[in-house]
Amino acid sequence: MGNEITKEEYEILGFLLDFISEGETDYLVLQNETENDFVTGNVDLFQKQQEELKGLPAGLMLDFVTKNMKSYPLDAALLQTERKILLQSPEELEKAFVFDGTTDGWASFYKKYPESDGQTVVSRAGFNEQKTEALVYIAGIHDILCAEGNLYYLKKADSKWQLSDIIPLWIS
Repeated sequence: MGNEITKEEYEILGFLLDFISEGETDYLVLQNETENDFVTGNVDLFQKQQEELKGLPAGLMLDFVTKNMKSYPLDAALLQTERKILLQSPEELEKAFVFDGTTDGWASFYKKYPESDGQTVVSRAGFNEQKTEALVYIAGIHDILCAEGNLYYLKKADSKWQLSDIIPLWIS
């Protein structure tokens, strides 16, 4: 399993980031490293979705879980997306929520990142052995009770990645 995010993974991430934010914002605030807590700390999320995950190839799931046992740095220049990407460290994103005495945490966040759609975190893509199927986790956090985390299942047809299914893991 690779130690860095591949060109194909960046292609998939760009495609999905455009899909989830289509026409909503001029830019995305994206954590500057891949997310891994959902794999290492939330095995129950996968167990709750056993039925939806049953049809996925075992090799695809293994590659996905293996690659997402740790975080990897992202490079905005390699994301092929129509949106401007603003990469921020987890620490910088946390600072954006600091209560300033006049606004709540989310108001502070949107004051720092106006016209954004909240923050987004992504995983690395896992692939089946033939690299014709892929699985990616993306979470969008928009407000205190407006967030979601989904698995995106893609298939490659005619050398292009196409979204095949969205598997909801959590919502608030």
